[in-house]
Amino acid sequence: MPSQEAVMEKEIANVSIGARFVSDGDCGTVKYIGEVPPTTGLWLGVEWDKPDRGKHDGSHQGTRYFQCRSATSGSFLRPKKADFGIDLTKALSDRYVPDDLETGGIDTSTMYVQDEKNKVTVVEMVGASMIAKKQSSFENLQEIDLRETKVCRTGSEDFLKKLPNITELNISKNLIPSWEEVSKMTRQMPKLILLNLSENRLVLPSNPVSLATAFSRLQDLVLNNMDLDWEQVMVCAPMWPQLRKLFLCYNKIAAITRVQSDLFQHLELLNLESNQITDWQQVNLLGHLPKLQSLLLAYNPLSCIAFHDVPVGQKTALFPHLHMLSISHCKINEWDSFNELDKLQRLKDLRYKKNPILDGIQLERAEERVIAKIAGLTHMNRCQVFEDDRKGAELVYLKTFCADWLKSGGSREPAKSKPSQQFLEDHPRYEKLVQLYGAAEDSEMRNQTSALKDTLIVMKIRCPDDPSKRELTKKLPGGMEVTKLKSLLHRLYKIDVSDQKLSYISHKAGQEIELDNDLRPINYFSIETGDTLLVRW
Repeated sequence: MPSQEAVMEKEIANVSIGARFVSDGDCGTVKYIGEVPPTTGLWLGVEWDKPDRGKHDGSHQGTRYFQCRSATSGSFLRPKKADFGIDLTKALSDRYVPDDLETGGIDTSTMYVQDEKNKVTVVEMVGASMIAKKQSSFENLQEIDLRETKVCRTGSEDFLKKLPNITELNISKNLIPSWEEVSKMTRQMPKLILLNLSENRLVLPSNPVSLATAFSRLQDLVLNNMDLDWEQVMVCAPMWPQLRKLFLCYNKIAAITRVQSDLFQHLELLNLESNQITDWQQVNLLGHLPKLQSLLLAYNPLSCIAFHDVPVGQKTALFPHLHMLSISHCKINEWDSFNELDKLQRLKDLRYKKNPILDGIQLERAEERVIAKIAGLTHMNRCQVFEDDRKGAELVYLKTFCADWLKSGGSREPAKSKPSQQFLEDHPRYEKLVQLYGAAEDSEMRNQTSALKDTLIVMKIRCPDDPSKRELTKKLPGGMEVTKLKSLLHRLYKIDVSDQKLSYISHKAGQEIELDNDLRPINYFSIETGDTLLVRW
């Protein structure tokens, strides 16, 4: 009978340093194989993916056995407690080939119905066999999902040649050790355009250019939560010559270097959400990507935005094709950042929720200010900005800051208008808005000191021609323009702004009065608390 040591040696005969494993649901990497005195027998020195899963940093009783990135991510593990996974071909068979092709893997013994007289009728699963046979014929497969199936290596490459039509492959959260191993898989999938490798820990390639043929048609690549920094991404980038979309969420990217001119030439979308980027000047190093259209930076600790290559009022040469930007859940704390965003040549879609600059400001006022500051926006926080929305927001902006404009040297007489440089830097578009709409009159200027509670109007909202639409009660600012009210109603009832016809019934006089001027505030029409707004279309 073989000794325990012989059994353990046999168990790890094919295990090498760098192998990936799972134990009790947690993944890690083998960093050492050997004895750990004073104990006997073989141990695996491992580094866990979770930095607090282990007990030490790779040293034991004063002896260093391996290196760890964290002081508590290292452990010693007996080989029998580590599962080193299966190859891709077995995972494919397990997932897509049922035990019984005739029944499609369905337990037919439980497929019956019983009537009130206890008569049993067997239920026939029509088409189950056909579907099972089609799925098990790998030549027909186009999408493969093998997430969290313990895939660690390729297996039979002859078997993988049966996968000529695969376009999408999800092998996230597995035990694949390296990019070389990934390339062995994808090289057998000549039509692959989408690859998801998230939650793997891959050793960087020694010669990335030599692996490019394995990813020659790849367009979408998902590398979320892989403990990557930007330098590592740049090492890998030559492997992906045709990439259109790259997802790098939940990594450890903080510093960004400028991308070489021969890399990411076709990249249209870059998702860097939930990383550690603090400096917008690092983001600007991506501004030379020639085809970048969408940039997602949500959940990064960015506090301000600036393009120093041009002064206010001009367009930056950076990000020439960028039309969508997400900065939600960052730490933007100054309105100047939104002035800077107006420097982008093609920005149309902005997402900016949950930033400190929005604290303490009414949502509607914040939306008006953002729209007025960025001339080209057509979508904001996933909602469309209509022409009426823009006009209303810009008129409100004119009225809100008219007093500051006059105080700084602005004048309703164009020849005498000389606002200060500081005002122009704080409000770069204000002069253009004055030229477009004219300066606000004294009677239109907002009293910024009045309390919001003194201006709220509580009213019911009804759609008399469509009883299926629910009646609402809303508190509305008296200074809300009719155009903004229509936008609100569009969100509430999905009625196009251009189709809406608004009126109200006074609870005192009982007569119906039409709201016939979209640019007037609702309190202009003598609406009071207790009145009922009628919406028709």
